[in-house]
Amino acid sequence: MAKISKVLEIDNCNKEDLLKVIYNAKFWEEITPTTEVNAEFIAPNVLYSRIKDQISLINVPIEMEGELVLTDLGEQEGKGKLIELNVRNNKNVRKLEGRLRVKALSQNKTKIGVFIDTLILDSEFLNLFGGAADLTLQRKITEILRNLEKICKNNKLREFL
Repeated sequence: MAKISKVLEIDNCNKEDLLKVIYNAKFWEEITPTTEVNAEFIAPNVLYSRIKDQISLINVPIEMEGELVLTDLGEQEGKGKLIELNVRNNKNVRKLEGRLRVKALSQNKTKIGVFIDTLILDSEFLNLFGGAADLTLQRKITEILRNLEKICKNNKLREFL
């Protein structure tokens, strides 16, 4: 798998508010670009979700269920807040490792980056996906960031606090 990096500067987005809503399940349900998603935090930093979607690149319906672990690694001087991302208890994704970085550019402008270092799919699931897994994940991350940008543009970020 190729490493994936997506960075976006978002106007009308306060860093502290964004860091709070990241731990709100309704926020994830709103920004996740899937046909159906149900999410809940089963621990303060563990997001459990059930997802149904249709992957247009390969026209295959998928259903996934598992946990996303968000580990706050703290503020790094000049770089912003760093949050480590890992997937567990997912029968389709054996391993996903990445980072989320959130940096204030001003009071109402935030830079957010999503960096995926490792994605290893279960062999049965991989057979359905073929070589489209990287491209699909890249497109989904881009859509998540664009959905976040729309929420901020419409002053709706605070609705999730």
